[in-house]
Amino acid sequence: MANPCYYGDDLRHAHDVLTAFMERHGWDVKRHHHLDTAWVATFSHGNGGRVLGVNSEMDALPGVGHACGHNLIAIAGVAVSLAVKAALIEHVIPGKVVLLGTPGIYYSLLCE
Repeated sequence: MANPCYYGDDLRHAHDVLTAFMERHGWDVKRHHHLDTAWVATFSHGNGGRVLGVNSEMDALPGVGHACGHNLIAIAGVAVSLAVKAALIEHVIPGKVVLLGTPGIYYSLLCE
């Protein structure tokens, strides 16, 4: 394989799709958070309360794709974050949710 990081374009696509989705759902999104394909989405409700951190890992294996379920980690993190947001609002609970969109370990190992 000429470019072991060819999943970089896929990661950029995932970055753009997921950040746009979170913005449409009222989250404060910081794109390209420390890395080109990383991001952070934050939702706060009320003052004070607990902070919940959630991971949304979005990588794949070169030549194999999503063999290890990292695509599921990405959407599961989004789903958990949206559910907690809804619960905070519905039950009038103060708190903050921080969703980290991360490129994943395989991308890091192959592209450094």
